[in-house]
Amino acid sequence: MSTPSRHNHGEARGCGRIHLLASSWKLPFGVDKLFKSLEAERDRRLPLLSLEDHERYGDTYGQYSGGMFTILTRDSRNIASLLSGQSSKFDYGNLRQICFGCLLGEGIFTENGEDWKRSRKLLASELQKPKFPPLSIIESHFQDMLRAISPPDETPSSIDVRPIFYNYTLDTGTDLFLGVSTNLLASPSSINNEGKRFSLAFNKALRWLATRERFKTFAWLVTGPELWSLCNTARDSLENMIIEAQRQEMGSTVTPFNDFLGRTTDIGKARDELMSLLFAARDSNASLLCWIIYVLAREPEVFKKLEKDVLSIAGDDSSVPPTDFDLTRMQYLEDVLYECLRLFPAVPINGRICNTTTTLPAGGGRSGEEPVFVPKGALVCFSTFGCHRSTKYYGEDAMEFRPERWREVDVKTRTRDYTFHPFIGGPRKCLGEDFALKLTKYTICRLIQCFGAIRVDNLESQDTSNWQEKIKYQIGLTMSPDDGVHVKLTRR
Repeated sequence: MSTPSRHNHGEARGCGRIHLLASSWKLPFGVDKLFKSLEAERDRRLPLLSLEDHERYGDTYGQYSGGMFTILTRDSRNIASLLSGQSSKFDYGNLRQICFGCLLGEGIFTENGEDWKRSRKLLASELQKPKFPPLSIIESHFQDMLRAISPPDETPSSIDVRPIFYNYTLDTGTDLFLGVSTNLLASPSSINNEGKRFSLAFNKALRWLATRERFKTFAWLVTGPELWSLCNTARDSLENMIIEAQRQEMGSTVTPFNDFLGRTTDIGKARDELMSLLFAARDSNASLLCWIIYVLAREPEVFKKLEKDVLSIAGDDSSVPPTDFDLTRMQYLEDVLYECLRLFPAVPINGRICNTTTTLPAGGGRSGEEPVFVPKGALVCFSTFGCHRSTKYYGEDAMEFRPERWREVDVKTRTRDYTFHPFIGGPRKCLGEDFALKLTKYTICRLIQCFGAIRVDNLESQDTSNWQEKIKYQIGLTMSPDDGVHVKLTRR
C-alpha cells in the first residue's frame, strides 16, 4: 500500500516539505490510491479511510490520485485560506464539467469565473428572498410524506424512510423552484407521470456521476450508452416540466418560475440552472433528514430532550403546524441539526484546483506548522468529515454525538474559523443553507408532533451501544446510511 515520505514536491523558499504518500506498488498516476479508495467504497467505509489517513499522516499531506498531484487537508487554517482568503486562486477548472457536465450542463455547479458569478447572482435572487421557502408548500408535501410513512388506520410497522425522504425533497424542490411538482409521494402509482420519468433517470444518472467523480481526470473511463441515455432523458424531461410550468402560469402576474426564467437567456440555460438546484435541494436535504432520524432512533435521551423542546413551542396537536417564528425558538432542535451536520456532512470531502501557484498556511515541515507550496494545477481536497471529527478542535469526545457542545462554542464562532463548514464558506458558500435548515427544522418538528416514538426496527439494531462504529456509509454525490433508515414510528 502507501507509506509516508518526505518529498520536495515544488518546494519553494520559506515553505516546509509536505508528507507525500509514496506507493510501494509503483503504479503510475496514483492508480493504486484510486483502487484503495474504490475498495473502501465497496466496503462502505470511504469516509473512514480519509479519517484514518489523516490520523496516520497528519492534518495535511500529499499524494497522487486520479492522475493528479493532490494535497489533502483537514486543517481549518488551510480550509479558510482555500475557501475564503485565497478563493480567487482556486476553482474547479474543467474537472466538474468532465465529471458532471453530461447531466448538469452549463450551470452554477460546473461553471467558473464570470459565468459562475452570473449564475450565482441569478439563483441568489430566488433562494434569498424573505421567508423562502413558504411553509405552506412544505406542509403540503409533508402531508404526502406522512401518508407514505404511516398510512391511516394501519398498524405501525417497520419502514425504510430513506427513499421516502429523497422523494419528499424532490417533490418539494420541484414545487418551490418550478411551480410544478414531481408529486412522487402524492401519486406513487402513476407510471407515465413526467415527474416519475425525470426522477428515475435523474437517480440512475447521479449514481453514474458519483463513480465518475472518484475517477477525476479518468472520468471518461466511466461512460456508456446507458449514461448518455439517462442524462438525455432527465434533461428532456426537465424541459417538458418547464414548458408545463410556463403553460400553467400563463396569465398569472406573479409566479416564481416565470420571474426566474425571465432573467435567463433561454430555456436551455434555465434547465441547467434548475438541474443544479434540484440536485442540491434533493440530495443534501434528504441526506440530513436521514441522519437525524438515524440518530434519534439510537439516542433515546436526545429524542426525549428534543421532543420537550419542540412540543413546548409548537404544541402536540399535529393539525397545527409551526410558524417561522416558532422554528427560530427551537434551540435544541438547532443543536441536534448542527451536531448531525458536524458528524455526518452531506459532502464529506470536497476540493478545488489551484489556478495560480501559491502556498497554504500550514502542513509543511516536521512540525506541520510551516507553509505548504501549492503548484498550479494541483488538486487541494479538504475533508469536512475529518475536520469535524478532529480532537484538536472538538476535544476528546469529538466522535461522540453530543448536541450540548453547541452551547459551549456557538456555530457562528466555528463557522468563522472554519472548524465547522458543512455549507462550505467564502464566495462559493452554499446558497441553499437557509433553505436547507428551514426545510429540515420544519420537517423534524412536524414528525415529532405526529410521532411519540422513533425506534430502530429489529433486535440486532436495538443494541445502540457504540452505534457509530457499526455504520456503513453510502457515498454517492452525498453521504447517507448504507443500510437505509429502518425505523418504527409510533403515532401520538
